[in-house]
Amino acid sequence: MISAFFSILASTRDPAKCYYKIMDKPLSERRMAENEAVFREYNERAKKAFDEFQRVAKEEGQEGFILDNDTPLHFYCECSDLNCRQRIKLNPSHYNEIHKRRDHFIVICGHDIKAIERVVKETPDYCIIAKFKQPPEAVTAPQL
Repeated sequence: MISAFFSILASTRDPAKCYYKIMDKPLSERRMAENEAVFREYNERAKKAFDEFQRVAKEEGQEGFILDNDTPLHFYCECSDLNCRQRIKLNPSHYNEIHKRRDHFIVICGHDIKAIERVVKETPDYCIIAKFKQPPEAVTAPQL
């Protein structure tokens, strides 16, 4: 199953479509929520790395590398499609504000699944979705 996960992770897809299937079987609501939590974990790792880079640059007096906390970063779409690799440009402070609620995720508009979540805010670049059920507490995301 792990090798299937990585082969799907490495594949590309038509960005206009989201496929919520693996090996031609529909994903369960639980699996879709876990997939979304995996992408959130990737984004949180990237945000932590950015914060650590900023901390080290400040400690070492490397002002040229210090960026404003509102410098936009490219976060992964947190939809449940394992094939999705689309990015959302967002300020880290705004990302943190959205994720103060564990049931909120950022996705490319149209990547939401009406059966498990609802759109609470739509912008030209992304949508904020709220899960109907609490997402998994923690999911260990594999290395990309």
